Amino acid sequence: MPEPINIDSSGNITIKVNPKGFFKVFVILALAFGSSYLPIPGLTTGSKLCLMLFVGAAGLWVTEAIPPFATAIMVIVLSIFILGQPDGPLGFDASGYRVFLNPIASPVLVLFFGGLILAIAASKHGLDVRLAKAFIKPFGTHPKMVLLGIILTTGLFSMFMSNTATTAMMIAIMAPLFTHFEGRDPFKKAMVLAIPFAANIGGLGTIIGTPPNAVAASVLAGMGQPISFLGWMLIGVPMAVVLLFALWFMLIKIFKPRTDHFEMLFPEELALTWDLLLVVITFSLTVALWLTGPIHGIPAAVVAMIPVMVFTMFGIIDRNDLKKLDWDVLILVAGGLTLGVAMKSSGLSGILVNMLSVLSLSPLVLLIAIIIFAALISNFMSNTSAANLIIPIATAMAAIDPKIGALTVAFACSLAMSLPISTPPNAIAFATHAIETRDMAKYGTLMSFIGMLLIFVLIFILKQVW
Repeated sequence: MPEPINIDSSGNITIKVNPKGFFKVFVILALAFGSSYLPIPGLTTGSKLCLMLFVGAAGLWVTEAIPPFATAIMVIVLSIFILGQPDGPLGFDASGYRVFLNPIASPVLVLFFGGLILAIAASKHGLDVRLAKAFIKPFGTHPKMVLLGIILTTGLFSMFMSNTATTAMMIAIMAPLFTHFEGRDPFKKAMVLAIPFAANIGGLGTIIGTPPNAVAASVLAGMGQPISFLGWMLIGVPMAVVLLFALWFMLIKIFKPRTDHFEMLFPEELALTWDLLLVVITFSLTVALWLTGPIHGIPAAVVAMIPVMVFTMFGIIDRNDLKKLDWDVLILVAGGLTLGVAMKSSGLSGILVNMLSVLSLSPLVLLIAIIIFAALISNFMSNTSAANLIIPIATAMAAIDPKIGALTVAFACSLAMSLPISTPPNAIAFATHAIETRDMAKYGTLMSFIGMLLIFVLIFILKQVW
């Protein structure tokens, strides 16, 4: 694709073109156009157009020929102009296009936005470092116990903060600890690997923990089967805790420390100020209201707006802080939700599920296959993009409870951690040069495998409950 236009001192304009990028886009568009000619039973004009949109978006998300958020915007715009036109292929009236715009203001996106605001305020005013110190210090000075403290603290933070921000913070806190390692002490690898893996796992715990969770919650809400903040935690937190302890057990068995004593050297804390006090009060109140939702009945998305209002009113965060928000992730989630709406409105999701049923597999085996595919593909593309593509299909399977399909696929997308490119936390840890690609591939794949087994157990448990 064209790179930014360059204008030299003489006023000459040059545009550098990336032929490889253009070729990728051309091939993807050709495949998208060709998909409308596939002999798929039940395809209507609307579902054919939606299939083209689905194939095009999938290709662009996998190859990243254009930025993922740009693909999401493309999905929203094309859904409106191609599928949402009055008396068009879906038979909408003049206001029918709004179904494709509604995901932009999805309550779950508002909830996710509030979570990002909380994380920025906590980091800016030093609450994150204070909490990290408070949680890790009680674990003592033995390497194995310090490792457990790091894993559990990272997992806890990533339930309420971006896993990328959590990883960056914990890597920075750990940096002084590396002075305790002599030569090529293998336990150093354990300490570095623990952080991104724990951050990925911890995100399973809450709706705001990672974007795939937000996608799943939004899809379920659109189907009239919303899941509450606490309801998600009742499933996600036990799942995350088991995996965090499995991660600890794996690392202490594989990597042996050469010392039996060292202490964490924490960064200097920011001074206790009224701003920090306000952040603590607001943070605590927000989380408490999220956890007690079934009691007071205030929607989680409404609660999420409290810190946004308080922090902006009192100058806790300013416009420069707002610029640090992961706006591209929010757009990406919105685009995926719009694609899900398009697939449902056009009947494409049902058609694809009917195609899968031809494989003569039981719904349970089919769901397991979808989960494995979700975990695999998330290693090579954004887990948010993978969730956007796969969750609408999983929830359309009539023989499987939509909540089971949505939650398990979301979990699978977050368990992809075999490569440095799989998730931003992996990339941050890899940048320390303390680990190699083969380390991440070996132990990340092992953790993914353990996580998949736990997901399969979860399916059988949820089938009995729901």
